[in-house]
Amino acid sequence: MAVTLHLLIPGLLGPMPSFKAAGCEVGVPALERILARADQEKTPGHDLSTTLFSLFGMTAQPGRDLPEGAVNHLGSGGTPGETCWLRADPVHLRPDRDRLLLFNPELLDVEQAEADEIAGLINAHFAEDGIRLETPLPAHWYLHLEKCPDLVTSSLEQVVGRNIDSFLPNGPDAAKWRALSNEIQMLLFNVPSNQQREAEGRPSINGLWFSGVGFLPSLKSIPFERIIGDDLTSRGLALLAGMQPQTIPENIADVCLPEGEALLTVTDLLSPVLNADPFRWVEQLAALEKKLQQLTESLKARKNARIHIYPCNGKRYTLQKKHRYRFWRRSRPLAGFLDRNQ
Repeated sequence: MAVTLHLLIPGLLGPMPSFKAAGCEVGVPALERILARADQEKTPGHDLSTTLFSLFGMTAQPGRDLPEGAVNHLGSGGTPGETCWLRADPVHLRPDRDRLLLFNPELLDVEQAEADEIAGLINAHFAEDGIRLETPLPAHWYLHLEKCPDLVTSSLEQVVGRNIDSFLPNGPDAAKWRALSNEIQMLLFNVPSNQQREAEGRPSINGLWFSGVGFLPSLKSIPFERIIGDDLTSRGLALLAGMQPQTIPENIADVCLPEGEALLTVTDLLSPVLNADPFRWVEQLAALEKKLQQLTESLKARKNARIHIYPCNGKRYTLQKKHRYRFWRRSRPLAGFLDRNQ
């Protein structure tokens, strides 16, 4: 039986528009050799979440979201049941001339006490509307509804660092949800922990970003024997498949030892991309280079092994043992592979 590793690395190819301007230098010969010698093909998915769902046979239907809220809630340790959920990420919104920019929740460094305080305020205010905010993790919040709204949303990853106007919800219930977002922003203005943040010169939690509307799905098939990773979507999908999600081992080559299909997500490059931080991105690339060297060495030792690498940008690079003899495919600098869509 063959060994196949599906390796998802969001942010592997950027986009990192400031890379050259920052004067960063990156030496990743193993990665550049893989990209040069591997087979490249198109694959569904434009980010980590949509790529993961597609590998489980799920794509968004017209006028509908992928149910990321319910799946992430499950991955956060919650029990979604058979009701509707949305992601409700705490964010900082900042006006900039005629725009309203959204900043990465990671920069807020939210504490659990702050999350619980805000949840208590929102739940008391909307109790009669059947709306409940749950905060199982400090920076990962979820909104429970009695009925799913008719909405199409944009993921948080799409809008970080950008003007939110182009990413606001669409659909028949969009106006209602924009009004709800505004009402929540007004509630958050008077939260004591936010006032404390402002007094300390720290960014306030002055908005929630809603995405991933839907019910917990059922899986038609389970394509993997092992699911490894710390991101909430892969953890939720593993639990939905009846598996215990596994953490990434110190020696990443260990994920290839059992036969069959394994899924591994490595998200270390995603945060630097969202924060447009080329220096941290290069640091994480150097760490990833060592892991890829471990994987390619492991590949040499097995007869029927292959690695599918997904940068989560609609492409897949497939490396097999025989590809190491493609000497005519010379490596070229990583900068030539970087996404140019931003």
